[in-house]
Amino acid sequence: MNKIKEELLATDLADWRKKGIFIAVIFLNVFPFFITYKASIPDLEATLWQLRHFVGIAAMQAIAQMSLAWYILKNKVPNYVIGSFIVIAMFFQLTYGMLVILLSSA
Repeated sequence: MNKIKEELLATDLADWRKKGIFIAVIFLNVFPFFITYKASIPDLEATLWQLRHFVGIAAMQAIAQMSLAWYILKNKVPNYVIGSFIVIAMFFQLTYGMLVILLSSA
């Protein structure tokens, strides 16, 4: 049990892994805009107008995720912070994608 605690509190993550997380976050931030575009294709102008608030939410979330990823890249943080950040980013992508698909098909 002490080994798990030490691993979670460790701050010695390799630089290439931090860069990989940063690049993954960049790609994940493109996903909400892509899914909104794909869901809006039949009537692009009308659907994008209906989903304008969700595009704003996606933009703000992208800025927040990029800021946190940049902070993680440039500073030493414990591994549990990095793990929780990845979980939060993935859950946002999942809920945003489902919500946009459900609202655009309604």
